[in-house]
Amino acid sequence: MLSTKYFGYRLSSFIIKPCCSRIYSSEKPWEDPWKHALPKQEQNYTDFKESLIDWLYVERLLPKETIPSMPLNCGILPSGWKPPLNPPPSLRYFIGRNRIHQPSLFLERRRDLLNTDAMDLEYVELVTMTEISGDVFECEKDLKEFLEKELGHPIATYIDEIKDKIKVKGAPKSLLEKFIFEKGF
Repeated sequence: MLSTKYFGYRLSSFIIKPCCSRIYSSEKPWEDPWKHALPKQEQNYTDFKESLIDWLYVERLLPKETIPSMPLNCGILPSGWKPPLNPPPSLRYFIGRNRIHQPSLFLERRRDLLNTDAMDLEYVELVTMTEISGDVFECEKDLKEFLEKELGHPIATYIDEIKDKIKVKGAPKSLLEKFIFEKGF
């Protein structure tokens, strides 16, 4: 009884049984371990037939791979888009456009003050103008002067000189577009 058991295990489980196929095989399983782990897959390719359809009409509907260059000297388009002046105006600042040739203006809504009568938060719209290079403070001065003349009341502005941004509170986005187009950018 003691000879057949060794601490709860049978001695027969400890006997090493040589596997003849591995001993004499020239395979090295450590070089490609996935060869033995994954089942072999046969590749079944289907036949194909090339279509002789003219794809001209479908290709017209696909979006263009690159954005076309900006048209210059074409005047104001029906959409309200206007090309920049060529050459650009000689000011101490320059307002660039984004990759689709639009002025870089972004509208943002934020919570402002608590209305104590309705116990509800009021929202304020901020317009952010980006891609300003050069003297950002002079641009803000001209912008503020233009907007206060158009609106008839003072507006609040915030300048981020490091990111070349100006945030405007109290003016619609369309007036900032008008300022950019009138300056020739």
